[in-house]
Amino acid sequence: MVALDFVQQVVLEVKLVLQRVVLLICGGMHPPSYTGQMLATVAQDQVLSQLSEVVCAPQSSLGVLSPFALRQTLEEHLDDTTLANPAPEAVPPALVIWAFSAGCVGAAALATHWQRHRGSVLALFMVDGWGVPRDPGVPTYRLSHDAVTHNTSRWLGAGEVDFYAEPAVPHLTLWRQPQAVIGWAAESGGQQQRLSAADFLCQRSQAAIHRYRTHR
Repeated sequence: MVALDFVQQVVLEVKLVLQRVVLLICGGMHPPSYTGQMLATVAQDQVLSQLSEVVCAPQSSLGVLSPFALRQTLEEHLDDTTLANPAPEAVPPALVIWAFSAGCVGAAALATHWQRHRGSVLALFMVDGWGVPRDPGVPTYRLSHDAVTHNTSRWLGAGEVDFYAEPAVPHLTLWRQPQAVIGWAAESGGQQQRLSAADFLCQRSQAAIHRYRTHR
């Protein structure tokens, strides 16, 4: 009986390693402090704070625009955690990505690379990523600071469900104060749900992680 319990525990631990999830946060070209509320949103969420490792991309033009720089940031994080936990951690983690403005450029390219060559991308959230096309192979959600940006961004590929602020807010407010931005989650079938940008990010991220861990 003891031996069976031990085997079950080992199987569980291996499964959790294989289901490892990293939340990558990619800001835009703005002071690093502007990303503080996004980090606070994760820390305050009872589910995401427990389920995800959080990696914040470096705030520089290179870090924002370059998928290679973002990949280096991820690999450095994985190397650090591998040294701290010498288990079979070489398995690439699944990614959830929150990206803003210019940060969507590097994040979208990284998501395509990761999905095709490394591991799973569970969700890519492009926050005011106007002009950045969607890869149909990556589950994507767009968040916009107003209805005009929402409608025109979707020309380059609508997300599975997209969010737009109503009433409209300034571009930076959507990233700096997501808890205070109220709007609509709009599905392609026309259904809408009223909620905050922070709740949209958290709820959709939770759902993506739950699907991954349930069906793996």
